[in-house]
Amino acid sequence: METLIKHINERCNLNETEKTLLHRTLRVLHFPKGSTVIGEGKIDNSIYFISQGVWRAHIERDGEDYTLWFAVPGEIVFSSWGYIRELPSRLTISSSSDSIAIEMKKEVAQKLSETSPRFTEWLQELYVDILLSTDELLVELSRPKAESRYLAFMKKMPEIFQHVPLKEIAGYIGVTPQSLSRIRAGLNKNKKG
Repeated sequence: METLIKHINERCNLNETEKTLLHRTLRVLHFPKGSTVIGEGKIDNSIYFISQGVWRAHIERDGEDYTLWFAVPGEIVFSSWGYIRELPSRLTISSSSDSIAIEMKKEVAQKLSETSPRFTEWLQELYVDILLSTDELLVELSRPKAESRYLAFMKKMPEIFQHVPLKEIAGYIGVTPQSLSRIRAGLNKNKKG
């Protein structure tokens, strides 16, 4: 938590009252592997700063589980429906590994935004980063070849393979687990050959 507060302070130059507010209100949360952080249909208006572990956003439709994205340490996660509109989430966010995150309630972010214009700018930068990451994700997933999608994913998040089952990665890049195994075997064969 101290690292996050230090980072925010470096970017926003908070006064002592604002730093005290962060110390009093930020919470360090532990999520065992498989825990639901934000459930589909639930309202959650917190921002989560992941400090350890991997999170996955997914939906279930017609008995199938579809992975939408992953988040790793250093990234922020929130339900856009809950945080922005106070509406139930349309997806589930769960921990794919034992995880630690720091939670900032929306009320705290709003209070700091009222007293610190630089905090508001920092939050806006975070939102812009999320939008750009979403655009990048859409571009990467639109690659026509599954092998290209897999390679792009490996390049972006190589650490994910230590924490996430291959079936979730396969779903994310839009192939069956068997197809992903063939892609990986082909790439390993090409490396050796």
